[in-house]
Amino acid sequence: MVAAFVALYVFVWKKGKSIDPVIEKVKVESSKSNCHESAFRFLPEVILILNSEYKITYMNPAAEEMLGYKLRSVMGRNYRNVISLKNLKTDRVLQDISNENIANSDSNRVQEYELQTQNNQNFPVKLNLIPMSVNNNKGKEESYLLLVLKNISEMKALESKLSNFESYDGLTRILNRKSFDSEVKQLIDNTHKHNSIHLLAYLSIDQFQVINDTIGHAGSDSLIENITDIIKRNISESVDIIGKVGVSEFGIVFCERKLASGVQAIQSIIKDVDDNQFMSRGREYPVSLSAGFVVINNESTSSTRVLSEANRACNLASKRGGNRLCAYRAEDNDVQKLEGNFEWVMILKKAIQENRFEMYAQPIHPLAPIEYSKPFSHYELLIRLNDEEGNPISPAELISAAEYYSMMPALDRWVIQNTFEQISRVPKQRPLPVFAINLSGQSLNDAVFLDFVLAELKSSGVDPVMLCFEITEQVAVDDITHVTKFISSLKALGSSFSLDDFGTGVSSFGYLRSLDVDYLKIDGSFVKNIATDEVAKGMVQSITQIGHTMDLKIIAEYVENAEIMAILSDMGVEYGQGYHIARPGPLGTVIRRHQSSKNSDEILL
Repeated sequence: MVAAFVALYVFVWKKGKSIDPVIEKVKVESSKSNCHESAFRFLPEVILILNSEYKITYMNPAAEEMLGYKLRSVMGRNYRNVISLKNLKTDRVLQDISNENIANSDSNRVQEYELQTQNNQNFPVKLNLIPMSVNNNKGKEESYLLLVLKNISEMKALESKLSNFESYDGLTRILNRKSFDSEVKQLIDNTHKHNSIHLLAYLSIDQFQVINDTIGHAGSDSLIENITDIIKRNISESVDIIGKVGVSEFGIVFCERKLASGVQAIQSIIKDVDDNQFMSRGREYPVSLSAGFVVINNESTSSTRVLSEANRACNLASKRGGNRLCAYRAEDNDVQKLEGNFEWVMILKKAIQENRFEMYAQPIHPLAPIEYSKPFSHYELLIRLNDEEGNPISPAELISAAEYYSMMPALDRWVIQNTFEQISRVPKQRPLPVFAINLSGQSLNDAVFLDFVLAELKSSGVDPVMLCFEITEQVAVDDITHVTKFISSLKALGSSFSLDDFGTGVSSFGYLRSLDVDYLKIDGSFVKNIATDEVAKGMVQSITQIGHTMDLKIIAEYVENAEIMAILSDMGVEYGQGYHIARPGPLGTVIRRHQSSKNSDEILL
């Protein structure tokens, strides 16, 4: 019987199943004979058998080893004089098994406890209490209680490790965004009770994306770890709270600090980062921080709000040049401007629901004299919106608000659907007109956006050749993998791509090699000054030469007069876009012109 029992136990142990079936077999066998002691000797769990008075009648070798007692020294003693158990969930010490209503229960009860031995060693254990009956030598049935204690130290260590993964940032080992937010929430609750005051700081690495693109992810990880160490040196880790709240952003709560002390600590962090010589691959890189802070007091309403306010102050510090600290003040004009963006969210949502946007088109036209005389056939699409009184709303403010509140995917979807519906009415022509659609980084980072575009293409019947998607250099920098997949999928169908605002980023030429685009669009900030600024002219010339080397067509924005257009044409720039060529007009007007075209050179027979 012992061999069979051990074999069954090993099977159950390896399969990770409950030990209860094994115990049940022991109970059955034990009712026939007093062989349980032999069986229990082989178990790695701690086994104690108590009589009806809860006195120990048996303890196996595993129990002797863990508890530090020999069986002969505990025989007849009450279990409470030998073991101490504290419930891990309730933190309550188990005083009396009978009060647990376990011994008299027909069903097994399993709880997790902390076991304390006479050597003052603590083990987390799983306690299984099972009533059982055994026939004595006289054939009389006697009641016993079987205590099975399984050491779950490894399991608890694993749980703790998993909990750390859920609560802490894997790179820096400081709180992640979710956990930091939870800590701030608790702090605000305590502030309301005790009227305490704290300082919440929000810090962001200036120009992090440019740094990341230059030194790579490994170098950026090293930088983030480096800055984390600097922050830790300037705070009291036992009192203050620190978390990684974004890819390159940190949150700090200076707990119960005076305002001057907290501000001084933040300024010290900014200075130490600025003074720090960060090295990567043998080169030194300048690094700085922008920071914003807000006071947490009994008027603070939520963790979301105080984090948002500190983040806005940090954004202002960044917009004002970085490497500085800004306080959140509701009366600050810049803060009010940021908060005013929220009103735009309501405007955007309502405009999408009511379909009140309108698409405009501005020609992108060849600059070569022979081509310039031909009708327009290439356009950039621009979104426009009027308020309820019919007054035009600033596109820059509208887009800024949509980006700030992550509404660009909804806006881009509206543009795709509306544009496809309109251009699907264009008849087959030669040349077939091309419409360039601007896409935001938020949409390109959306895993299902590509599927959405493909589905709209299929349902609208639009020829993919009529589509050119414009992506900014910064979008490409944000996630090169997503952009590459989007480009390859649609180029396979015949669509083209343009890299917009080229020249405004540090890594322009490096990223140009990674992107399979057809057009290179030079940012208007360079083009508008080429007639008067030799540096700007040289920049445009350089970009044009590089683009041609890579077999790309060049588009120059901001062609505002004949002089600029002549210079660009002499440089070999193929296309221009600007008020000198044509102002934007309603897309509907453009569609109607193509529908009514009578020129045989334009109609595809």
